Amino acid sequence: MAQERLEDVLHEAFSELTLHGDLYVADFAETLSPGLGRGPVKVLFKLHRLGALRVKDLAAQLRLDSTTVSRHVDDLEHRGLVVRQADHDDRRARRVHLTPRAVELLHEAEVERRGKLRDSLQDWSPSDRATFVRLLSRFVQRDDLAATVAAITYAHPDKRDR
Repeated sequence: MAQERLEDVLHEAFSELTLHGDLYVADFAETLSPGLGRGPVKVLFKLHRLGALRVKDLAAQLRLDSTTVSRHVDDLEHRGLVVRQADHDDRRARRVHLTPRAVELLHEAEVERRGKLRDSLQDWSPSDRATFVRLLSRFVQRDDLAATVAAITYAHPDKRDR
């Protein structure tokens, strides 16, 4: 058997992580609305994180073309999870907003996700958890997340376990 390299193990770990993520998103999509696909759910997640956006800005955030995102928004609008409203900055444009129902469902899912993550890491020390999140944030090139970890870990040592 050929000697495995660190990159091979990392690839296997990412494959497993991707599978877990895909299953989570598919499960969540089905909970939200039977037959809802993963693509539209990713639109909901992005709107929940960033707030109302124009379709072209949403497409850029998701790294998809506007046509695909428009189809996702149409599906979500039909299901009562988003609405398009006039953009106050440009009356010709429209922004996509989450409906109150979608906000409630996404909040419930967020609480559940945090609990599952806490359970998964319960045997890890606070230091190991902070290191993991800091390094993962660095790996995905999100310095803002790494800075948040540093702020939580060093400015509020009592919050390390949260």
